[in-house]
Amino acid sequence: MAAAAGLGFGAILLITAIFYLKKRRKRIQEEKFQATKKVREDSLKQALANNLEPASDMEVSTPYRPYKVDYSTGENQENKERLPLLQLIEKNRLSQKKYIFRANETITLGIQFGTADILNNPESGEGWCELYFQKDAYCIRSLGNRRVSVQRNKHAAAVDRYGIKLKSKDIIKIEDTTFQVFYIKG
Repeated sequence: MAAAAGLGFGAILLITAIFYLKKRRKRIQEEKFQATKKVREDSLKQALANNLEPASDMEVSTPYRPYKVDYSTGENQENKERLPLLQLIEKNRLSQKKYIFRANETITLGIQFGTADILNNPESGEGWCELYFQKDAYCIRSLGNRRVSVQRNKHAAAVDRYGIKLKSKDIIKIEDTTFQVFYIKG
């Protein structure tokens, strides 16, 4: 009888040990899962909190990144004169991008790496035309012999070195890329 009681006690002890080990293994797996989840959440929070500013020692390829848009004009606010911002919508076969520029910025459009683009310095690509603010309107002028045209409604005009005043909804064509112009009043 003592042997049967010892055997019963041993079986109970064995079953208890098995349940304890399974429970411990499950708890360790849950802790690993929670740790991995926390690392992922922290990485995501850090990525979302990142202000996307490049490091000071890195060279920036273009300062005109769509996420760095500041919609306030800020020019001559003492005189209550608010200059319009220029919005360019670049459309090509594969993508559409929106950019916003202030009146004091000169924008160079041209070919960089084989495609039409907004150039931040003329040395990085071949500049075809330049947009600038003069008096009360944005203007476009040609920088060379390449063909650039402006389409307004159903009419199109070639851009020359003297310049053309742009109106809102005008379309600038460079090869197979278009840049639609919009004035944003401040």
